[in-house]
Amino acid sequence: MLDEAYKDKAVLVTGGTGFLGTALVEKMLRSLPSLGRLYLIVRPSHEKGAQERFERDVLGSAAFARLREELGDGFSERVAQKVRILEGDVHSESLGLGTEDLDELSREVDAVIHSAASVVFDAPLDAAVGSNVRGTLGLLALARTWEKKPLFMHVSTAYVAGMGGGLIREEPPGETTPNGTHLDSRAEVARLDGVVREVDEASRERGLARGFETEARQELGMVGEEDEVAERVEKLRRAWVKEKLVERGNERARELGWQDVYTFTKSLAERRVLEERGDLPLVILRPAIIESSVAEPRPGWIQGTRMADPIIMAFAKGILREFPGDPESIVDLVPVDHVVNAVIASAARRPEEPEVYQVASGERNPLRYRDLYKHVREYFLKNPLRDSGGRPVPVPEWSFPGRKKVEGRLKSELTGLKVAGKLATRMPEGHLKADLRGRIARAEKRARMSFYYSRIYGAYGNMESTFSSARLYELYRSLPEEDRRTFPFDIAEVDWRRWLQETHLPAITRKPGRKKRRRVSEEKAGEVAAIFDVDGTLVASNVVSHYVWLRMRELPAPLKPLWALTFLARVPYYWALDKLSRAHFNRAFYKNYKGWKPARARALGAESFSGYVLKRLYPEALATLRAHKEAGHRVVLLSGALDFILEPFKDLADDVLTARLEEENGAYTGELSGAPVAGEARARMLASFARRRNLDLSRSYAYADSISDLPMMEAVGNPVAVNPDSRLQKAARERGWEIKDWRRKNGTRGV
Repeated sequence: MLDEAYKDKAVLVTGGTGFLGTALVEKMLRSLPSLGRLYLIVRPSHEKGAQERFERDVLGSAAFARLREELGDGFSERVAQKVRILEGDVHSESLGLGTEDLDELSREVDAVIHSAASVVFDAPLDAAVGSNVRGTLGLLALARTWEKKPLFMHVSTAYVAGMGGGLIREEPPGETTPNGTHLDSRAEVARLDGVVREVDEASRERGLARGFETEARQELGMVGEEDEVAERVEKLRRAWVKEKLVERGNERARELGWQDVYTFTKSLAERRVLEERGDLPLVILRPAIIESSVAEPRPGWIQGTRMADPIIMAFAKGILREFPGDPESIVDLVPVDHVVNAVIASAARRPEEPEVYQVASGERNPLRYRDLYKHVREYFLKNPLRDSGGRPVPVPEWSFPGRKKVEGRLKSELTGLKVAGKLATRMPEGHLKADLRGRIARAEKRARMSFYYSRIYGAYGNMESTFSSARLYELYRSLPEEDRRTFPFDIAEVDWRRWLQETHLPAITRKPGRKKRRRVSEEKAGEVAAIFDVDGTLVASNVVSHYVWLRMRELPAPLKPLWALTFLARVPYYWALDKLSRAHFNRAFYKNYKGWKPARARALGAESFSGYVLKRLYPEALATLRAHKEAGHRVVLLSGALDFILEPFKDLADDVLTARLEEENGAYTGELSGAPVAGEARARMLASFARRRNLDLSRSYAYADSISDLPMMEAVGNPVAVNPDSRLQKAARERGWEIKDWRRKNGTRGV
């Protein structure tokens, strides 16, 4: 009996806060009542310590609802009695633990279940090696020094077999890679370390450094301060290093016959563990693609996004119009509760020689790619996703043209979009350019996402191998009948169509096991901003009418009619220029201020606030502004109007960000100091300001009236179109944004 095998035994688990780890901890606490102690190494986060993270992220998971219900008031007592949380890090020396904790582990631990790993298929090379190889070897070296010589279970992946073909047996790796290349695992890790150093050194070369600085200054524009530029340069350098390490890692993996850096480094870990295990009993467990549960802790329980889910959801959203899968290849899925039960059964052993078990479905219950597609498509035809307008999303019909054709089409599409993007950048700034660039960006995003899925997951959809699970089934059959009922993991019992359509697909579309973002009941002042455009949003005015009011204050009465006639003749030109480009309009119109004295301009700006602006302020705008103030939000006015005009607005807001004119010999030149505060430049100014003030734009608000404000509105989490022009109104409706008309008494126009 498994419960008897674990009686009074202590088990150390890494990765206990992950998907598999959470399910494992729950099952051991619920179904192994005789278990002595469960030690969990938990890394603290920025906001939470290890104990709090365990309580919120693990015990707070829906996975524990059943155990809470079964134990009632005894739940907390069971956890306190059985679980010991150790604040540490698998990647740190000695797990980041103190002497007392290490001594306790040495005395008590009977088995180590190491499931912590980097499961990202395109992780940077240094991160993948650090997590999957060094983290594993560090824990193994420590366990070898412990008194009880614990069983060491290394949770690997069936895909360490790489891109070979045939039946993959449950046996340790040989001396060659999947494509037959001889591999010295120790030398290979040293080689990969050299690649990491080489890439880092290349990132610091003078030519690249100059390029990073140029890009940083272009992004930050006139609002970028030197320390901010330096910070941005370093971020660009690190991003370049990360991209190169992803590229180099996957290149090396494919050169040796693996799909990616994930399977490559997991295989290196297996090989190094076999070399370094010493006298520890060793079990290597290789799950295939772990997905939602069949039955426990409840049907369809899932946490996070698993490997197959992004492809399924992209298909359901109509993004993936084709995918390079071989319809006859096997997609090897396994429910998480089967993996958990296999872990518990195999970790109860102390084999004299290393044992390998594969938790896979391909040999005993194969699910072919064409059948997966058929079941998924059938489900979404009956249960389609809905777009932002509530309309059902039509799902595509795949023809399986093959990987080369799919990727060839996507490459051609991306090349065409790249050319279109370059042509669009040569257009003058304005609404037409913004619309075209938006369409190109959306099409490019869809094509890049499809190409990404093809490159990352394509190899898994074209597998020519089958993972044997004969030894695992033999282990299952050796268990007493009661254990087979309590800890089932016979994959032949799974009905794939029923599990997919009744359990898994409803789970990933409803996301029942994923944590919803908690509403913030009290927001700290300064963390959230409310950003308001001014002309047309707060005030029934624009820069032209405001200029006319100012100019009329300066002219003698007899000259006013003649000046007005002359100026009115130029208004159609300004109107047309604004329709083409707000930035071009600002540059041209502000030349009217050439020769004005700054002191006089500020005085007129102050006069205009009381004599012109106040009577044109929308009451609903002021009420909204005050409501944000009362909520503790930072109120920011961000406008393309000039600073001396908006200076009187400072009493209404915490910050006023605006355009400025250059001065020469005590007068304005009519030229703007920096880029016009419009379009992308306005969004960049907001982003720079948010970084300096530590604002969370994802929770912030933006109010604006013009399509030229679209980039700024897309930068925040809560955009509101106010008195919108027709183009912004259309964009807001497409995106499901709130629309308000402060020119009306009721203030709101339905979305």
